[in-house]
Amino acid sequence: MSPGHAMTENNFKTQFERAKAGEITSEIQRAAEKEKVLPEFVRQEVARGRAIIPANRVHLEYHLDPIVIGSQFSCKFNANIGSSSLRSSLEEELKKLHCAVHYHADTVMDLSTGGDLDVIRRGMMEQCPVPFGTVPIYGALKKVESPEDLTPQILLEEIENQAKQGTDFQTIHAGLLQEHLPLIEKRLTGIVSRGGAILSKWMAVHRQQNPLFTHFDE
Repeated sequence: MSPGHAMTENNFKTQFERAKAGEITSEIQRAAEKEKVLPEFVRQEVARGRAIIPANRVHLEYHLDPIVIGSQFSCKFNANIGSSSLRSSLEEELKKLHCAVHYHADTVMDLSTGGDLDVIRRGMMEQCPVPFGTVPIYGALKKVESPEDLTPQILLEEIENQAKQGTDFQTIHAGLLQEHLPLIEKRLTGIVSRGGAILSKWMAVHRQQNPLFTHFDE
């Protein structure tokens, strides 16, 4: 989709909605071509909720080459990259991105935690030809002093901000609940997910349910 043909906020429909309506989008066409299957088969799988085409319309205006992910299609591989508090620059992350794509990563996730996350994210996305994912809680954490200072509003605003920037998919830690916290004490490795650890601390301090679970519909 070219910038001149981008849909407005009011009339935009997702790939899922358009597939359910019987439409074979250009993204479905391209994904089918890469999978060497009929476009109608891809449309049916997306419409049934058994496959997805992660293709944010903002990212489509750059260099995104759409793919389909689902049990009836080829296995996809993801590459995690990202800056840290000790070392961060857009130039370095672009090198990682180009390396990941060169070695045929099907998707790339930006797990950056250091530097200007918006600049790094936008800079990578503009050059990323594969679906691009993020972890919004990392960006939200940069806006507060400590994990317990997070609020549902801050989390939701960061999720929306990154979606508007063009992220094709996001990791949302909504499955870790208050009732799971006692079980963690018995685990040898504790919580290995950084996002999960952040939310577990928030729940322990506030004695409240995971805000990403209670506000999931939003």
